[in-house]
Amino acid sequence: MKSGEVLRHSAAIDEQEVFSLIHRPVELLELQPSRFAGRVASWAEHAERRYGDSINPVMTYVESGPHHVSWIYHEGEDWRSGERFSTYHIICDCIAGVEGNSPQESVDSILGCRAVLRALQRRAAFVDHKYRTCEILAALRDPDTGDFEQSNAFHKFAVKTIGTILELDARHPKEWPGNVINGEHRVSVLSTLFQLHPEVVKWYGRLLAESGVVEDFDGEILKLRPESLAA
Repeated sequence: MKSGEVLRHSAAIDEQEVFSLIHRPVELLELQPSRFAGRVASWAEHAERRYGDSINPVMTYVESGPHHVSWIYHEGEDWRSGERFSTYHIICDCIAGVEGNSPQESVDSILGCRAVLRALQRRAAFVDHKYRTCEILAALRDPDTGDFEQSNAFHKFAVKTIGTILELDARHPKEWPGNVINGEHRVSVLSTLFQLHPEVVKWYGRLLAESGVVEDFDGEILKLRPESLAA
């Protein structure tokens, strides 16, 4: 692609797909593992006692109520499949009524929780604050054009930064770059981090898939290819 050329994509934008809390949060909270308590801690104790799991909180956000949302390191054996797992994932007090110990099942069961969405939003804000992503994009942005019609430099930076976030999660998942489970990154959360419409982030996901950085993109979840970490 020639220098200065604009990347363009025609897409029907569905406003309902926008992350429900998308806007720039002003409150940046440090999440503390010491606040791992309440129903979410009781669930962890039950999983350790019943299934022999090892669950260690890395960060905990407490919503008003209080409602605990934690990023945890979870090791164990899936009681249904017998497969061993070792991963980081998000969890919250809503998990109390879920049977089993599968990380993916646990995550899927809590994603509609408003406290989880707010915690993800604040984590996205923290990541943006740390890496100055939106600040750099603002410097590259043409305020008179839409997201899809921004310059090549704008799009290249955004795509490269998404790849960097996926790599950060793969190499240092304890840092929790705003995802719900280690190795998976949802368009809705990335759109909040970049302050871009999800359709734009989906386009970036397809570009990353075409370049071999991520696995086949399903339109919602980005997964880094293992080969991308070979270096």
